[in-house]
Amino acid sequence: MTAGQSDTVTNAYMWAVTQLGVFGPGVILAVGLRLVWRGTWRALDRIAAARETVTRIRAQAAPDTRPGTDQQALHTCTAIWNTSAREEKP
Repeated sequence: MTAGQSDTVTNAYMWAVTQLGVFGPGVILAVGLRLVWRGTWRALDRIAAARETVTRIRAQAAPDTRPGTDQQALHTCTAIWNTSAREEKP
C-alpha cells in the first residue's frame, strides 16, 4: 500500500468516525424509539388476543355432568326394556 492509499484509508476512517459521532446518537435514538413503539403495540396486540381467547373459553357452554341430566340414555334403555319380550319365571 502506498502512502497515498494509506492516507486515503485513514481519511475515510476518520470521516466515518466523525459521521458516527455526529449522527450516531440521533440514529440510535430513532431506532430505539421505533423498537419501543413496535414492542408496545405487539404487547398490546398479544394482550388483546389473550383476553379474547379467555373470553371465548369462558363463553363456551360446558357440558352438564350432573347426574340425571342426560335423559337420552335413560329413554333408550327404557324403550329397549319395554320392547323386549320377557319371560316370566314362576
